[in-house]
Amino acid sequence: MRQRAAAATAAVVLASALASGQQPTPTFRAEVNYVQLPVRALDARGNFVRDLKASDFQVYEDGQLQTISNFRLVDFPPPNAKASPAAAAVAPGLMTIEKLEQLDGRVYMLLIDDYHVGLQYSARAKDIVRGFVRDRMAANDVAAVMMTSGAKGQDFTSDKRLLLAAVDHFTGALDANEPAQIKELKARTTVKVFASVAGALAQIRGRHKALIYVGTSVGCRVSHEAATGIRGTDLQPGAYDDLSSAGTGAAPDSNAPILCSEQTWDAARAAIQGDVSIYSIDPRGGQVPGWISPTVDGRGGPDRARERMALVEPGRPSVFDGFYVLPDATGGFAVTGTNAFNQALDRIVRESSSYYLLGYSSTNDKGDGKFRKTAIKVARSDLQVFYRSGYLARRP
Repeated sequence: MRQRAAAATAAVVLASALASGQQPTPTFRAEVNYVQLPVRALDARGNFVRDLKASDFQVYEDGQLQTISNFRLVDFPPPNAKASPAAAAVAPGLMTIEKLEQLDGRVYMLLIDDYHVGLQYSARAKDIVRGFVRDRMAANDVAAVMMTSGAKGQDFTSDKRLLLAAVDHFTGALDANEPAQIKELKARTTVKVFASVAGALAQIRGRHKALIYVGTSVGCRVSHEAATGIRGTDLQPGAYDDLSSAGTGAAPDSNAPILCSEQTWDAARAAIQGDVSIYSIDPRGGQVPGWISPTVDGRGGPDRARERMALVEPGRPSVFDGFYVLPDATGGFAVTGTNAFNQALDRIVRESSSYYLLGYSSTNDKGDGKFRKTAIKVARSDLQVFYRSGYLARRP
């Protein structure tokens, strides 16, 4: 119970720091059917295209054409890797919501899982996060560091020295055989931390946020695996029979992820509504270079290679674990079985740097909690557009 309280307290502290005494303000508008999509448009060389207008896009939801009511380009310059770690263009002090919304930079949450990363992988986990802070944050960017257990972290700041010092506090878990009850407690606490952090980040409006999770397994899985098994399935939320079904209790195998569908999808819903993309990075690495991600630039579910990997490699999270489900549902991606972390980190920066924000009020105003598929067409046939493949409607 002490562990659960620690993680819950950490999420509350983060939310309080963001709110700074004010009532939370959701990213979505007051009406429950307002949807905001970050969209990247790339040319044949993979370069972001910056001269598009709202009239160049068509947004469909479950096949129905929607009316774009809000449109803006967000375009931050690339970070300077040679900048001093002490460089901080943002004035020190408490990062209120107003300050965060006015920043001309990216917003990152760095969540390190000290429940599930083994002690033997602590150094590598810290190196991944250090490399991101040191080499991929610009002076105007801000980040916060948080541990799943609620251990000491760092509130939002652009001071790299403070962020690096917080990362140094991370210590992985002892690789011991824990009782099933402890494993379940840690799994459910971890997924609750995702939901709480996403809800806090939702208060920062007008921009896309990135939650970078460094861990080996969330420990919670969704229920579709029990019905169909892994082979031949598609992880898109729309492929599930019932996204709102409640999965409770531990899986029959005490070493298997805990079945907690409802909590996992609640975390995904909070991230989508808060315009937060989740990126999962497994620090254990792999023997064969090359990193595995969904087939369409981080959207749309796992490819066959990743499904095969999950079947044959012991110790890797199930493709139905939150490690994969949360990134796939929120427009991020998962990285595991590789040592090529730099490629993934660079891609996170690109996706956080240049994008269009498209907003519309859905013609479907039902608060049924179900998955709704989105599709975007662009007028120029020479471009590719990448976006979140859908969202979870609010609950009644």
